[in-house]
Amino acid sequence: MENIKKLTEEIFEDIVAVRRHIHQHPELEYHEFETSAYICDYLDKLGIPYTKGIAKTGVVGLIDVQAEKTLLMRADMDALPITEEVDVPFKSVNEGVMHACGHDAHVAMLLGCATVLWKMKDKLSCNIKLLFQPAEEDAGGALPMINEGVMENPKVDAAIGAHVSNAVSAGSVLVKTGEFMASPDDFELVIHGRGGHGALPHLCTDPIAIGAQIITGWSVLAARYTTPLEKLVISTNYFHAGTTFNVIPDDAVIRGTVRTFHPGLRKAVAKEMETIARQLAEAYGATCDFEFIFRYPPLLNDEGMTAALAKSAAEILGSDKVVYGKDPSMGGEDFAYFAERVPATFIHVGTGNEQEGITAPWHNSHFNIDESGMKAGIMAMCQLAMEFGK
Repeated sequence: MENIKKLTEEIFEDIVAVRRHIHQHPELEYHEFETSAYICDYLDKLGIPYTKGIAKTGVVGLIDVQAEKTLLMRADMDALPITEEVDVPFKSVNEGVMHACGHDAHVAMLLGCATVLWKMKDKLSCNIKLLFQPAEEDAGGALPMINEGVMENPKVDAAIGAHVSNAVSAGSVLVKTGEFMASPDDFELVIHGRGGHGALPHLCTDPIAIGAQIITGWSVLAARYTTPLEKLVISTNYFHAGTTFNVIPDDAVIRGTVRTFHPGLRKAVAKEMETIARQLAEAYGATCDFEFIFRYPPLLNDEGMTAALAKSAAEILGSDKVVYGKDPSMGGEDFAYFAERVPATFIHVGTGNEQEGITAPWHNSHFNIDESGMKAGIMAMCQLAMEFGK
């Protein structure tokens, strides 16, 4: 434990520099070419063997100590199409692209873990797979990497992932067993009506009015279709129709997201949403096309792995630095694909600092982190890695 603390302190200035470099050069999903090359160069300097080009830009390093068990440690690499408004010397140089979700810190922390664990490999009781994943934000790079064999050779026995969070104070980590993040499914509805003059609505089939009725029907579905204890969110976030003041358009397009934790409910809600849309469209003389896009599964943290992480974090950080989460997030995370296949836990690494004004949420143009929080993330994950396999 003391070695982990000492090594983390020794390398931390370099890890901060890594985070700032990646922050300054953000890349969108499946275009993380420079980020991937930077990671490979870093692993080369350490002497850790790796495979690159997995799922286009993914990288997997391997600390192989010929152990029976293998722990996978994952970081995502992609940025967001957001224009940065944080005034820092390492501000994004790629216009309209920003690390507004902390993936720069995730890569930096995992490279920090790689450095510490490589220096301590003689004391490891498990092999370590260092997985750098593309495209978490939208397309989902986890499943393509799994399909290309990252869970084999050697076979992965458990997995850990981490996400920085300004809702947690820097220096602490948040853990939670069971439901952690929801399935982030999407939908699109196209209503086909009949356009015409806004002064003569009786000669038209107004897709805007019909769309409003359908959205209301969906809101009733979310409020009354399930028990009040069931976690279900239906959010309509896009409604596009028309081009000017006095023309009723032919079509309207509606898009949004559905969040839940229950596999059966996902399918049932998709079916009911389509039924409501088609029946209301038909009732008002229109037709419609409905598509429900099933995306990541819900992220469920394994009880044993979560307890092990909490124990390791308490040992190296202090029990007062371990926060036990109560409510799950309705956000989505494709680390869920790893957690479907092996016992896994996903944690939040605190990077918030109210005194310094570092409170902006994810996906915000003012998002920034208290970099000192990365130290706790590195130490907690390294401590778990040293305990795993014993």
